[in-house]
Amino acid sequence: MDRERPVALAAVRAARWAGRRFVSPQSLLAALLLVVLAYLVVAPLFAVVTTSLTWQSGDTRFAGPDIEVGRFTLFHWQRVLNSELTRNLIVLPMARTLTVALGVMVIVTVVGGALAWLVVRTDVAFKGSIATLAVLPYVLPSWTIALAWLTLFRNQGVGAPRGFLEYALGWQAPEWLVYGGVPIIIALGIHYFPFGYLFLSGALKNLNTELEESADVLGLSSWQTLTRITFPIIMPAILSVLLLAFARSIGTFGTPAILGLPARYYVVATQIYSLNLTGRASQAYVVALALMAIAAVGLYINFKVLGTRKSFELVSGKGGRSRIVALGRWRVAAGAAVLLFLVAVALFPLLLLVWSSLMAHQGDYSLGNLSLRHWIGAGTPGINDGEPGVLRNPLNLTAMWNSIRLGLLGGAVCGILGLLIGYLVARVRGSLVVRLIEQVSFVPMLIPSIAFGAIYLSLFARGGLLAPALYGTFALLLLVTVGKQLPYAARAGISAQMQVSKELEEAASVLCIPWHMRFARILFPLTRPAFLAGTLIVFITTMRELSLYIMLVTPRIRLMATQAFWYTEVGFRQLADAFTVMLVVVILVVTGLVNLLNRLSGGRVRSVS
Repeated sequence: MDRERPVALAAVRAARWAGRRFVSPQSLLAALLLVVLAYLVVAPLFAVVTTSLTWQSGDTRFAGPDIEVGRFTLFHWQRVLNSELTRNLIVLPMARTLTVALGVMVIVTVVGGALAWLVVRTDVAFKGSIATLAVLPYVLPSWTIALAWLTLFRNQGVGAPRGFLEYALGWQAPEWLVYGGVPIIIALGIHYFPFGYLFLSGALKNLNTELEESADVLGLSSWQTLTRITFPIIMPAILSVLLLAFARSIGTFGTPAILGLPARYYVVATQIYSLNLTGRASQAYVVALALMAIAAVGLYINFKVLGTRKSFELVSGKGGRSRIVALGRWRVAAGAAVLLFLVAVALFPLLLLVWSSLMAHQGDYSLGNLSLRHWIGAGTPGINDGEPGVLRNPLNLTAMWNSIRLGLLGGAVCGILGLLIGYLVARVRGSLVVRLIEQVSFVPMLIPSIAFGAIYLSLFARGGLLAPALYGTFALLLLVTVGKQLPYAARAGISAQMQVSKELEEAASVLCIPWHMRFARILFPLTRPAFLAGTLIVFITTMRELSLYIMLVTPRIRLMATQAFWYTEVGFRQLADAFTVMLVVVILVVTGLVNLLNRLSGGRVRSVS
């Protein structure tokens, strides 16, 4: 009996400890985040699959009035995969999508890699200016470059008003250079090459060039050194660049719509939009699932290549040195050439849009045609259907306010959720539930924006017990913003929380301070820079986002990006350019605030112990 007593006491204590652990703040927080992620990520994915496999109310025009709405059917899959329709609905748009993605990947890797090599590995002149301008194209919305491209190359030969080149030189660009795959690839490549520059410059900075010097001593040629040493070492960065360029380009809507739809050049993103616009939403979801499958295959290939390749450790306790290539007399010339290129792809498109927005009549680029009519004019009959200037249209001011509050609210919610996810990952490492939360929070990053918007449209268009009919409301835009942008804030939150020592919270726990007060008074102040960074990154991304919202906005709920696209769609080019310039100004101002806040907070969260 005496021997059994300690065992019984130990069992009771273990049960009490397990009970306390089950209802601990971490357990409650994990349960809450599981519910939130299930609602934001899992439920929309389930809804788009079930919608593609059931009859919908709009299917009566295809299958007759006798269908039972909500009943299981393979009709939508069979229709999309029908031998007569498959080529136009999937095969041709998918082939064009992959062609565009391949072209963008080449431009991003080559241009970004060349700039990274010049800045990191050579003594090229004007490095500071090059580094600043190299990231500017990504700050601008991708379709800004598409609008500038049309302003530059359009001509009367393709049934459009004169562009700048035709006005200045009298040259009419061929149609394949104005619309179609070539301009789409170039415009997206210009927009995304900063990815290549940022990733590859970081990899080259960590490269110890003593390895290359050793290869020179052993008699290897420059090509052998490049292919056998340099490329294998920076291969993870190259693969990351390729994956990001692939994932972003296959889901981008604005640029393919502006440069492709006038020539009936459909990619998967514009095909999804077209199917939904013509009342074939279920078939649009089938195409969206196909697009997600392509993105998943790209991710899997990247994972397999990185998972099976040999590892090369570059950062260790030993000092390494980086060899700077001297360009000699070409130093200034190379720097000037790079600056000229960056000005042409980063600043010139914006200046061209500003000039276009000041033209009273399209096609006339003379100084006498400059006017503020499209900015502050009351509207002229016969021009843009009498639409007032962008600053005098109350709908535009409403769209601006909607975009700003959507970015701020979405950013704040994402920032808080990101810190909470980071807290769980940092405090409950190794837990199956926490690993699940971390992985599910990353899923939206892998889904193309146009497909993610289609997913939310599927879930919230009809309405139900857990998913009310939110189509046409600001709440739906906020939900899709949080769902799509959460991965960025989560990564910032995880990084920040991992740098805060557990001892601070444990000391407060010993003093019986409740968890919510510990988080508010200790953890949040220490991780505030990450919260602000995550919030503002989401704000900037939301302000320029078009693909995510194009199928969710209505005339009652407008955003700046979608309003600019509407102006383009109906042919009000000067109004579209003016409103795009307004959007870019807002983005640049907010970007300046991000840099200011980063400087005030030291640029990063320091480890606290």
